[in-house]
Amino acid sequence: MVYFFKLQTLILIFSLFSCSNIADNKTAEDYIKEGIENTKNQKYDEAIFSYKKAIEKDPKNALAHHALAGIYTFKDKNERAIEEHKKAIELDPTYPDPHYGLGFVYKKLGRKEEAKKEYLLFEKLKKIEENKSTETDTIDL
Repeated sequence: MVYFFKLQTLILIFSLFSCSNIADNKTAEDYIKEGIENTKNQKYDEAIFSYKKAIEKDPKNALAHHALAGIYTFKDKNERAIEEHKKAIELDPTYPDPHYGLGFVYKKLGRKEEAKKEYLLFEKLKKIEENKSTETDTIDL
């Protein structure tokens, strides 16, 4: 009887570790997709969890930081949103979207000059991005 109980306990422990390893096989991109779905379904706390898991998997993923900032903005957690937008910009200074998001939060907080600066950076980076896209399209022809 004791042997049977020990065997069941070992099987249970093994099963728990196996299940946790399945979740660990997700990539940052998987968690970002999950966060996007949660956001679309208005499950904002679940989206925050997903984006944080993405960041845990890949701390240098600017998109994950930017997406998390967007949810924080929506939930009026403005200081956290600013931190996450700034982190996304630090990780990828050429990524335009966090500049727009940061500008939006600044404008929301009445910080007009900082908002204007971020919006201008967004416009500048977006044009550079579009020009690169046009050059690539021309080369492909």
